[in-house]
Amino acid sequence: MTNNELKNKLEAIAHQKENTIEKQVALEALGHVDIKTFFEDLQNYGCISGMVGSLVYTHDTHTFFDMHYHQIEEIREECEDSIGEPLRIKNDLKNFLAWFGFEQTAYNMVQELGLEV
Repeated sequence: MTNNELKNKLEAIAHQKENTIEKQVALEALGHVDIKTFFEDLQNYGCISGMVGSLVYTHDTHTFFDMHYHQIEEIREECEDSIGEPLRIKNDLKNFLAWFGFEQTAYNMVQELGLEV
């Protein structure tokens, strides 16, 4: 997939009416010059690295968590079912789950888009 094709697919997701985590990931990715590198870096270093500008401050992660609570809970439950045990949440619950939801959604999008990262 070319960078233009990837950009077009992400723009379609970013212009959806519904405010989903996928939309937030697409908007964040589109803000980077090299979209594939964004997804690679996110998988390698995670949100904790500070690379997701909208999820750096605790206030922002709490807002993100509250806004996407139901979707994050679905992602958490799917993950826990998959691994057969509960997530080990470290430190701040909302912060941890906001980053987890964003990262898992980005990972799923990489798979769906067929990106090799």
